[in-house]
Amino acid sequence: MSRSYLDAVSGQPMHPAARAVLDGFADRAWADPELLHHEGRVAAQIRQAARETVAIALNVSPQSVSFHARNGLAGLAICGAIHAAQSRGCRHPRVVMSAVERATVRHAAESPADVGEVTQISVTPTGALRVDEFRHAVTQREGEGVIAVVQAANSELGTRQPLSEVIDICHAANVPMVTDATGALGLTNVPAGWSIMFADALTWAGPVGVGILVVADPSAWRPPVAHIRAGQGTAPVDTADVLNAAGAAAALDAVVRESPAFAPLLDDLVARIRREVPLAIADVEVLGDPMNRLPHVVTFSCLYADGERLASELDRRGVAIGSGSACASNVGLPSHVLAAVGALTHGNVRISLPITATDAHVEHLLTELPAAVAAVRSDAGI
Repeated sequence: MSRSYLDAVSGQPMHPAARAVLDGFADRAWADPELLHHEGRVAAQIRQAARETVAIALNVSPQSVSFHARNGLAGLAICGAIHAAQSRGCRHPRVVMSAVERATVRHAAESPADVGEVTQISVTPTGALRVDEFRHAVTQREGEGVIAVVQAANSELGTRQPLSEVIDICHAANVPMVTDATGALGLTNVPAGWSIMFADALTWAGPVGVGILVVADPSAWRPPVAHIRAGQGTAPVDTADVLNAAGAAAALDAVVRESPAFAPLLDDLVARIRREVPLAIADVEVLGDPMNRLPHVVTFSCLYADGERLASELDRRGVAIGSGSACASNVGLPSHVLAAVGALTHGNVRISLPITATDAHVEHLLTELPAAVAAVRSDAGI
């Protein structure tokens, strides 16, 4: 075969349903949906239909759904939760979050000048949030404003978080809970009960550059000052263009319906990678939870092999993978996720299977990987 693309976390080809919508609506979804002329009303109808499609897929109200540019999506969700806490009289709300949130989420939680203490909860060696520590942090100072921020699953390790337990703790403590469902939504179950959820459409093979924000609890979110528009109420105002919003909705609808068929296949392929790589290559550690994980993600570390060089060597051999940290590999920083689980912060590679991955793609990886690791180690004098 020519090439095998195994880096879905950073992007994957659009689902045919999304492509069909982009092609079919290109001549109708270009106008400003806030305007009252015919063209604007047509665009508004398309956007509303997209909201309803997402709402059905997620079993939420259409009024809770909005579409936004992926850049700044985490900030919009978290800063909106902070502003809502301030509107309830808490000047400096505390943020309690896991130590393995994505870098954009960490930045969004730590950046506002008026946020109070930010508490990072440690994780187990597989990357799962320590629930007892989380419970203590949320409830230790009763009466203070607290916002919980916990991902649905870790896109670096593949480990699913104990989200149901987190949600129960937050409900009992009357604490709003923000969850980042990027990497999980559409591919695996995301428990209900969160206050605010956001996710990048790349997760479900949607268009590049768009994501969704779902505010299930209207009291938990208020427009951050930087995002307030004239005449805006308390609900989010869409910032993504209508065409991409419609494409994202169509892809999510299709993937939610199709995932019962393809997710088990991806899960089996990842299980094969987890099983066979340590047998074929010496000094390899497979990370993350072997069972309670995303169906399509696996990360492993190869001792004495630089992750970036290994990714380049595999790319030369026709296999595209991720390397280093999903959050840091492009900026030359060590992975805070890998550091949090006590793993090596170099020599790591991440395999994330697109929804169209096949046995042949994984066979290609497993065939080329031993020679690629040997070549990188040899260049390093090992």
